[in-house]
Amino acid sequence: MGLVAFLGFSSGLSLFTIGPIAPLIIDDYGINNSTASLLTGLVFLVHVAFAIPASLLVGRVGLKKLIAAGALLNAAPLLSFLATDSFLFLLALRGVFGLGFILFFPASGPLFMQWFRSKELPLVNGVFVASVSLGIAASAVSVAPLAEAIGWEAALSAFGALSLVGAVFWLALGKAQTGHTEIESHAVMKRLWAVLRTRSTFLVAAADAGPLALLSVALAWLPTFYYEAHGISLTEGGVLMGIFSIAGVLALVLASLLASRTRRRRPYLIIPGILIGFAGFGAFLLADSIAVYFAVVAMGFACWFYLPALLTIPMELTPHDPGRVSMIFATLMTVGGVVGFLAPLIVGGITDLTGSFLPGLALASAIAWSLGIAGFLLPETGVALSTPKRDGLPGSNSS
Repeated sequence: MGLVAFLGFSSGLSLFTIGPIAPLIIDDYGINNSTASLLTGLVFLVHVAFAIPASLLVGRVGLKKLIAAGALLNAAPLLSFLATDSFLFLLALRGVFGLGFILFFPASGPLFMQWFRSKELPLVNGVFVASVSLGIAASAVSVAPLAEAIGWEAALSAFGALSLVGAVFWLALGKAQTGHTEIESHAVMKRLWAVLRTRSTFLVAAADAGPLALLSVALAWLPTFYYEAHGISLTEGGVLMGIFSIAGVLALVLASLLASRTRRRRPYLIIPGILIGFAGFGAFLLADSIAVYFAVVAMGFACWFYLPALLTIPMELTPHDPGRVSMIFATLMTVGGVVGFLAPLIVGGITDLTGSFLPGLALASAIAWSLGIAGFLLPETGVALSTPKRDGLPGSNSS
């Protein structure tokens, strides 16, 4: 588990690292906000294109190989020092990084199902997501000072180097069951369609889409908004985003401990789903007040508290079919990829058109309420583990 957590941490370092240094990149390349937002958005666009195909590899390719390939591709930002004069090269590195993450994440669910008992899964999922969040927090706090000291290209390369270290350790020490199943292509597509057409799959993806939109917009644009609209330094803006991420980590730890001791999942979606939109509005409307720190903490809590329960729901829907779990994870990432790509791009475009960040930030905050709506509509899986059939998925049998 420690190796997988380190891989998650190193991935988190590069996931949203562009936001705190976006003004520096914009100045160096002479680009506008919409173009700069592609550096974050492209990662999610790659998720849209490759999440489901990557999930189909689970069961056909060994989990150790899939995770190793993802970890190696996650190290692509190591080459950022070569992108001094080429925005397109930097953009390509971000795309390769996105491909690595999409190989790594869908394989994690089946891997945890090999390693841990069902009652331990909420805690394990929480630890994994917390490791990613710690990486996001660490980069938010450190990337601006590093960029000032050694240049933003070298700072991005340093984060990529840690991913390479993780990949080497996984290749040397990582363990997973080596068996895999050969399934005919038409059977795979039938299973995939069965997953995609279920109401629960749609609601799981919708629950995550709104918070992810707010999270990606916050990390991509709030430091720039604070800097340009309120004169807050990039370093201080990065600290605010670090507080945001650390609050998320603490929320994950709390949610993981609670979810592993209770049999209900929906409250973990509904409670933060009510809070999240109000916190999002506060994070930019209260920028000139000390209250912004409370808003940022509340937003961090709401953007992460639900994740251990949400990631456990697919495992409880199909407890004996890791392939289907991987497909649900991939659907979640595909929908999230669309949102994660479009949200920073739309906010950047609205800002270029209106001259203000406020309309775009308000839109992202409102969309985040999808978490609460989906939480009300999802079935309760935590108290129904003995049910022989779930959500109309053929072949999903329970013990």
